[in-house]
Amino acid sequence: SLLTDDVRALVGRATPLGTVRVTPKAYRRAIEVYTGEPPLAVPPPGAPIPGYLIAALDSESPTPAPAVPALLPNSILIANEWQFERPLRMGENLESVHAIVAVNERFGGRFGYSVDFRTEVVFRDATGSAVARSAQTMTQYSAADARGGGEP
Repeated sequence: SLLTDDVRALVGRATPLGTVRVTPKAYRRAIEVYTGEPPLAVPPPGAPIPGYLIAALDSESPTPAPAVPALLPNSILIANEWQFERPLRMGENLESVHAIVAVNERFGGRFGYSVDFRTEVVFRDATGSAVARSAQTMTQYSAADARGGGEP
């Protein structure tokens, strides 16, 4: 098993990424990406905005999220999830914190032996309440061990 005590110890370790702000620039970028058209207007400060703006916030953190250990040579994103406790609001500042929330290994299947890392960034408001979560699950594998040599 590649899941050593050092790797398991990473689960739950929080890394502050800094403050992100829900800005008109992030709003415009998210609207254009997800609708294919520029927005006609930007909501006023405090107005609720579409949840998919969280994708823009993921890239706005002043500190990049720490990389997960590279236990195997290949990786693929297998899940991307967003969860909201309340709507995001134009102009609000949110503290973002990253953590590895789970590590699992699989034996067999298309990728042969693989390791899944689930990471999460939690966005908290000024009261410390969680507003939203952005989670990703990455599978690490060795193409040499995968069925069909890892080819699709």
